[in-house]
Amino acid sequence: MGSKKPAYSTFSQQQISGRRPALSPVHTAKISFALAIPFMAVGGAVWHGVKDLQTLGYRYDDVTACSNGFFPTAAEEQSKISINGAGTTCSVTLTATEKLKAPVYVYYELGNFYQNHRAYVRDLDYFQLSEGASASQGLCTTNIKNATGADIVPCGVQAWSYFNDTYTVKLDGTTVAIDDNNIAWSADVNYRFGDYAPENMNTEQATRGGAQISGNSVRGDEHFVTWMRTAAFSNFRKLLGKIEVDIQEGTTITVDINNLYNTYKFNGEKHIVFATNSWVGGSNVVLPALYLLVGALFTCLGVFALVMEYYLKNAHSIGYAGYGIEEL
Repeated sequence: MGSKKPAYSTFSQQQISGRRPALSPVHTAKISFALAIPFMAVGGAVWHGVKDLQTLGYRYDDVTACSNGFFPTAAEEQSKISINGAGTTCSVTLTATEKLKAPVYVYYELGNFYQNHRAYVRDLDYFQLSEGASASQGLCTTNIKNATGADIVPCGVQAWSYFNDTYTVKLDGTTVAIDDNNIAWSADVNYRFGDYAPENMNTEQATRGGAQISGNSVRGDEHFVTWMRTAAFSNFRKLLGKIEVDIQEGTTITVDINNLYNTYKFNGEKHIVFATNSWVGGSNVVLPALYLLVGALFTCLGVFALVMEYYLKNAHSIGYAGYGIEEL
């Protein structure tokens, strides 16, 4: 029987040479400053990109003119359900406290709406979305067929709950267009959604909320495509479009709202939001603050290392030999 003893090697005998650098204060300071400079530079650039961005929002679902009459009967008011889908019409007014430079992006914002709930996320058919009814794999769990047994395409609660409030924006009384071209991700339009006509999609509005897909192509309704990109948080915004004119400081912004979507049933919120963007996205001071904070920490570490170097060299009773400490 051969020996099971491993062949002699520096690896088997755990004799491989290693390196364990002992950084001096000077080396520590150099590394710290080398890291601090890019962090401070990026933080400064991002701050420059977001510091002048503006966001102007208004919650409208709880405005008296919007909520009164939303439920036709006392019973529906009590249960927060509406069976006629009529909704209400109302207007809200905002004043621009600062100039918003074009393009001004217009969003609707929902609160306490859990698009990220696992039952909501899984209730769609990816194959059907991309190819139509013929490619259905039976992945939807709700809203599969209508009352007569006909297929609903696209199926599932995500598609059925498609947001359907509409807005008209006026600046100092003059109606402005909201450009909704190219608001969806190109990858979604080109690959995730197919060029086919919807079937029986929200033709029965048993509860208020749930728009029909406009046009004869699912991918052609970019508001629907945007809605179907699941939000990660319970408070989220979806892009409506953009206004291609500056909104001057002091401008009165009037939004005429067709209030259809029933968020009252689950105590949700609805906002209309106007915002400007830059190369780093929307207004968000957290990102540049984090970069600047990390850069400041590295700078403090470098300064501390230099102070340690100074005292090691010049302390009265300490010698300096290879950074060792010796009594004189």
